[in-house]
Amino acid sequence: MGSKISRYDELINKVRECHNCMTGQETKGIKLVQDSCRSQINLWSHWQGSLDAEILVIGQDWGELPTGKIMEFWTQDPVYPSLTGKHPEIPKNKFKTDNNLSDIVNKALEIDLKEKQDILFFTNAVLCYRDKGFTGAVNTGWFRKCQPYCARLIEIIEPKAIVTLGYMPLRALSHGGSLYYDESSSKKDKSLKLSKSLREIVDETDPLYYRPDESKQKYRIFPMYHCGSWGAKARPIDMQVKDWARLNKFIKKHLNHEQHGEGV
Repeated sequence: MGSKISRYDELINKVRECHNCMTGQETKGIKLVQDSCRSQINLWSHWQGSLDAEILVIGQDWGELPTGKIMEFWTQDPVYPSLTGKHPEIPKNKFKTDNNLSDIVNKALEIDLKEKQDILFFTNAVLCYRDKGFTGAVNTGWFRKCQPYCARLIEIIEPKAIVTLGYMPLRALSHGGSLYYDESSSKKDKSLKLSKSLREIVDETDPLYYRPDESKQKYRIFPMYHCGSWGAKARPIDMQVKDWARLNKFIKKHLNHEQHGEGV
């Protein structure tokens, strides 16, 4: 087995060569396009991309593929440009998700997302990009076809916790694995019922886990609402901060036990 870096580079190459969603997957006039020059698995990973992350955050999809100088801003700025507003082409008010997420994480986890954090890795469940627009309809096939790559990313990073933003990234995990509650749960059927509303799933207090197909490893899952404009209407930001505070308790407990050589 190679190093995390070599395995991650190999995964990026596979994603870069993938064209599974390029044909026959158009949805309401929107289709996906490949970033043939990608140096990270997703543009969000330029924001937070530690391969030793304790927390893996999975969003829905990044949006329209930037080009030219704007792409350089996203990949090379020391602070993720959606948080600074320093470039007229990337106004802060256009990127509600990034700025709301920054506020939530700062309040709930006391982590500043304007700095690179060893504890975090960000990606999206859909790894390619829209040919136009940053919001709108999505094709469920996009999530299904990207999931093997996301599962491989999880195996490489081995996070202690996975945060899914919204229903679609959570559902995507089920395409290549199982979602279930801990054995300590009082539920007779431990499998997560994806027919439940996102509110019911997020409000559930029993620990939820993800196990990839053909793997013995399990990962703790923290389902959250998406923090973009629509998600903030469904679940106000102050409530989302409280949701994320549960993750903060888990991480502090895990780190404390790890320091003392105990399991969680």
